[in-house]
Amino acid sequence: MISASPAQHQAAILVVMRLSFSLLCFLLLPSCVHLLTSRFEYKATSPAPSVGGSAFRAEFIPQHSESGIALSAMVVGGAVVAEVGPYLVRLHAFGKDGDQRWFEIKRFRIRSSDQFEAPMEARGFAGRAEFQPTKTAGLTRASLLLGPHVHLDDKKQRDIVLEADVEVMRSGGLSRGTLRIPLSLHKTKRRDSTFICAELWHDMRHRDSMDIPEALPPPPETAD
Repeated sequence: MISASPAQHQAAILVVMRLSFSLLCFLLLPSCVHLLTSRFEYKATSPAPSVGGSAFRAEFIPQHSESGIALSAMVVGGAVVAEVGPYLVRLHAFGKDGDQRWFEIKRFRIRSSDQFEAPMEARGFAGRAEFQPTKTAGLTRASLLLGPHVHLDDKKQRDIVLEADVEVMRSGGLSRGTLRIPLSLHKTKRRDSTFICAELWHDMRHRDSMDIPEALPPPPETAD
């Protein structure tokens, strides 16, 4: 029987130590990755104004993301994302079944107290939004996506006012009016956690399929 030399014993010990260290590092890696999202958006500060029996709501959708890395004990544990402007704007009108048919925008502008004013060209809000049923019985909604991005300085334009001249076609005829919607910049935070093993297993089982995210969030169900 051939016995191992001291040098061979030492080499074997080093190999075991390296394997143990690698396994320990693997076990110390976070099994769950966290995504911290901060969303900056403008929200109305007063009840929804009404024209032609329809309550109007403005939605500002941030189109840009600023990302970073979250560290915990010098180990990568997730990412930080800030959803900021410029913004796409959608105008929603909520009516009653059998009453409103469509609405159009005739003039649109955004202004703030620091003398900022941004009128929009007519081609930016061209089109007619038809009222459609919602999940709530008897409640209808019409939504119009405005064309160009709206660029706002979140340091200066924290409080803005949206103004629009609109026409609403009702069952009894055409109604006209002017909307005035004050909005303020709000920051909301969301934390999403992903378990690495579960995500890897899901990707292995569905590697031939592709999930394509929606380009825009679903429209709101109410004017609140």
